[in-house]
Amino acid sequence: MGRGRWVIITAAVAALVFARLPAAIGQDDGDLRRSFGAFLRTQEMVIDSVPDLYPGGYARISLHARNANLGGMVVDDVWVKLVGVSLDPAALQQGKLRVLDYRGTAIHGQVGVRRLQDFFSSGGAIKDLQVWSDGTSLYGEGSFPYEGVKLRVWLKGQFSVDGTKEVHFHIENMTVDGFPVFSPIIRVLEDKINPVLSQRDWPVTFTLKSLQMTKEGFVLSSQPDALAPCAFCLRSDESVGRP
Repeated sequence: MGRGRWVIITAAVAALVFARLPAAIGQDDGDLRRSFGAFLRTQEMVIDSVPDLYPGGYARISLHARNANLGGMVVDDVWVKLVGVSLDPAALQQGKLRVLDYRGTAIHGQVGVRRLQDFFSSGGAIKDLQVWSDGTSLYGEGSFPYEGVKLRVWLKGQFSVDGTKEVHFHIENMTVDGFPVFSPIIRVLEDKINPVLSQRDWPVTFTLKSLQMTKEGFVLSSQPDALAPCAFCLRSDESVGRP
């Protein structure tokens, strides 16, 4: 057999092996999309995955989603990366995300002021709530109905990453009809609303290293600097949208 023919056969066998690899190990991008869609409660996403050599195994999963719901807080954009991850194959086929093991995770998200306004308005205690940011703090103003009287409420606060797994909102200053609210009462209010984002019920957790306010909202990241270019975020020419 000539050397040229041997090279052709070797290349053909390699192409055949790699062409059959996803089917051989039972991976299904549709199952992966449905599972992450159920977790994030959105179908507006792009997923790029590298399957491993066993069912449910992935060397890497990278994802970019829009309008994702992270435990009650809807975010404009979120990027997720999982490395060396093992998913439950049976749950995956049912459209459920059950993570058995992983080597590493990372997350990067952007939340706009409008989303924050919707989040804080969802409790219904403060009516006509308007929220804005100066790039450092978040401000809110609205009315609180009390015994038939609408009292004007104004507050200023900041978000922080707490315990690497949660996001808390700390009220720095608050007034009701121009009168200052004392610190003990503010602490009680904080206990009622915090954490504003928790990973307690998530199928996989992410280390939160930084959170930075901007005039548009805030950026949350597993990177030490939330405003630095994201080193792990999925970059694709494909527009994020429904399949």
